[in-house]
Amino acid sequence: MLNQLSGALNHDFCPWANRYVYWLKRPIGWVLLALLSSMVLGIYVSPQAFLATAGIAMVAIIGSIWPWISMIGVRGELNWDTLRCQELDSIQTTLVITNRWPWPVVGLTLDLDAGLLPEGWDKQRVSLQRIAGFSKSTFQWSTVPQTRGQYPRGQVHLSSGFPFGIWTSSRRVEVSENLIVWPRITRLIDAPTDLASQQYGTGSLSDRVGDDGDWTGVRPYRPGDSLRQVHWAQTARRDALVVFERQASASQSVVVQIDPSSAAEASETTLSAMLRLFASIVHQFQRHHWTVYVDLEGLYRSSGMAQGFQQSQRIAWMDRLATWNPSLPSVESMESELRTRRALRKVQPNVVLTIGWKDSQAQGSDPSSIDAHCEDRLEYRFDVVPEASLGSVWDEQLEHRWQGFCRSQMSTRG
Repeated sequence: MLNQLSGALNHDFCPWANRYVYWLKRPIGWVLLALLSSMVLGIYVSPQAFLATAGIAMVAIIGSIWPWISMIGVRGELNWDTLRCQELDSIQTTLVITNRWPWPVVGLTLDLDAGLLPEGWDKQRVSLQRIAGFSKSTFQWSTVPQTRGQYPRGQVHLSSGFPFGIWTSSRRVEVSENLIVWPRITRLIDAPTDLASQQYGTGSLSDRVGDDGDWTGVRPYRPGDSLRQVHWAQTARRDALVVFERQASASQSVVVQIDPSSAAEASETTLSAMLRLFASIVHQFQRHHWTVYVDLEGLYRSSGMAQGFQQSQRIAWMDRLATWNPSLPSVESMESELRTRRALRKVQPNVVLTIGWKDSQAQGSDPSSIDAHCEDRLEYRFDVVPEASLGSVWDEQLEHRWQGFCRSQMSTRG
């Protein structure tokens, strides 16, 4: 009964009239309504009502003009002690407010994104104390971004409704540089099976075909081969392009990719969990001297740390993960998938690891599985649970999944 009464009281019976009455939601709307009412009373009832009209008019004028005048002399600047961090990292946020008026400015509020709020703060509006005249005030607080992305996501404004709060004036806060929050990387313990890790640092070569060692033979030209590998004498003799074949490095290689269909259907929370898993696994393979090929929407090489993985390259890659959003299936994505397949045939990785998501209740709770063994390489799939939360529980679950992957890899190789 109470729910029905509440629904009837909150039901919008005249939605067509909303645009005509929504102005009453603002305090200035009621002030104008009171002004009109007092004028009507002064005309038709008693001239003494015009005294109330004059008082209401003064309140409306002061309450509307004073916030605008106050905000003309106020400047705000927002910055951080670092321009890049990971999720759940604590960073120092600094807001500098300059008041150019000789009188103090009070009643300032700051609207912030959820990722920029002070630690433990659950509201998106922060009230500031009194700003003295001809002064520069500095406010600092600790911020713990919960999700990846580029902050602020929109414009940041300082607002004031002092003294009566019937009208609010805003001024944009200058942001020197945006804060980029990377997906959190979990440090894993177990190491992937790498029989050549000890030889990797010395630059030893294997008998497999690659692009690093001495020439081992010739073969017909394939699309994507460099013209520097063309054997011109054999090409002239056979009247067809012939290229050299070289030895491959003794290190193992892995392709880590995100399932495009899963990424396109995932919510923002699930996608962020997939990218955390993606970044953590790539980091772990690099720590153990694998040659890593990272694939989001097109394959490209990411050198292992032992080969001098450049810091600028890592920053650019993590920046891409922080702001990456999957594109909808299109002709361009199909062409990108074809390019990826050609690249896979060319690089010949030892392991192909795909990251997706699944419903644990519908498909079971096993987060990793061996999909196939083909063309002398192993293919694995890691699935995250939808709406996976971030924290110590996430780290423990990821470590458990990684251990299962390493054990299954060793048993498959054996």
